[in-house]
Order: sequence, then C-alpha cells, then structure tokens
Amino acid sequence: MKKKKIVAIVPARGGSKGIPYKNIKKLNGKPLIYFVINTLKKIKKIDRIIVSTEDKKIKKIVKQFFPKIEIIHRSQKLSSDSATLTEVVQHVSKSIKNQGYFPDFILQVAPTCPFIKKKTVEKIIHVLEKNISNCAVTLKRIEHEHPYRAKKLKTKSKTFNSFIKNVNVEKFMSRQDLPELYCTSGAIYGRSYDLLQTFNKSKKSFCFGESPYGVIVNDIEAINIDRPIDFEFADFISKKFKI
Repeated sequence: MKKKKIVAIVPARGGSKGIPYKNIKKLNGKPLIYFVINTLKKIKKIDRIIVSTEDKKIKKIVKQFFPKIEIIHRSQKLSSDSATLTEVVQHVSKSIKNQGYFPDFILQVAPTCPFIKKKTVEKIIHVLEKNISNCAVTLKRIEHEHPYRAKKLKTKSKTFNSFIKNVNVEKFMSRQDLPELYCTSGAIYGRSYDLLQTFNKSKKSFCFGESPYGVIVNDIEAINIDRPIDFEFADFISKKFKI
C-alpha cells in the first residue's frame, strides 16, 4: 500500500487576549508551544510539522528550539479574533498543495494542549489511515459542568431556570445519574485533506464529516490553556508529574 502523507499543523498566533503571548509563555521552563512540537517530532508517521503564525517573536522562538521546523506566514486577516482555526489550517493545506505537495491527512494540533500524548496522536492517525473515519477528534468527558446542570440567568432579576427545556433535568439529583457526555478537548482535529477542503466558514460547521470518531483523553491530556488560571494549573501539573 502506498504510504499516506500526514501533515501536522500547529496554529500559533501572537495576539492572544486572555494571556498575552500565551503560545511562547514559559511553562515549567519551556515555551508553551515547545511541548506539542516535541511530541509530534517523535511520531514517525508524521511527514511534515508546520507552524502557522504571523508573529516574529513566535517564529524566532520556534526556530530557537526546532531549527528545522517549517513555518508558514499567517496573514493578519487569519490572525484576527474572528478567524477560525479550521480556516487557518485549511489555508496552510492549500498552500503546501500549491507547492506541489499532496497530503492525505491533516492534523490540527493546538499548542495550548501541552500534555497530549504520543499514543493519542498515533490513535488519531490510525483511525484516518485505516479509513475508520475521515475525521478523528480528541474528546474529554464532561464532569461538573454537565449540560443538564446549565441554567439561564435573567439579567435584571437574577433569577434562573433550566436551559434545557425538553428534559426533566431536576430528576438527576446525583452526578453519577447524569448521562455520560463528552465534548471536544481542543487538542487534535484530524481530517482527510478532502474533508478539510469542504470547510466553509459561512456554514458555521466544525467540518467533522458524517461519522466523526472520538478519541477520549484523560484529565491531564484534556488541559487546554485559555485563561491565566489554566496556565497556573498546567505549570503545577508539569512540575508535579515532571512532564
């Protein structure tokens, strides 16, 4: 069988609002973006690792730690708050195809999920290679913030009621009684090249395809750094478990 070409794309813009320069902020002595790139480099089936960024500082630090890593410049439009990561990854995939390189699968890997494991990435690749699905995504189990617990708060009175109307959510008194549900962890979205090209921002879709496959990650792998408290927690975990 012909070897499939797999490209991992790490989107890393410099304009993070919650944590300024989040992607290169030091986590246990290393810039945040270091962790996922270091993991991806250990996976032999990945043919190319590409960082997509508009920022000179990020480019410099990536090259400092990984001199041979490819960097594709990201336009200001694709670096805005309104730009989606799928849109960015699609742009990179088209750019390399225009260079004469034809990938089979694209992995969208978030630098904000530093603890993703090598075996998890390999599971995503396995699903794609074996045609189990043309989309494989990391999922985490929803625990305390279960959708059945969601309330809608009235702005003026501050009174609230259940957000979900078609289910008697009050009967689920114990957390253990709640239906087992999952949400995307944000770490990895693996897609076939062809599926990725169907993405259309105006249709407001995550481009999952018809039968997306979920790869469940544990609590540590599920850490996704968005707020300052997330970073503090990740730093604690990194030091405690010597990651």
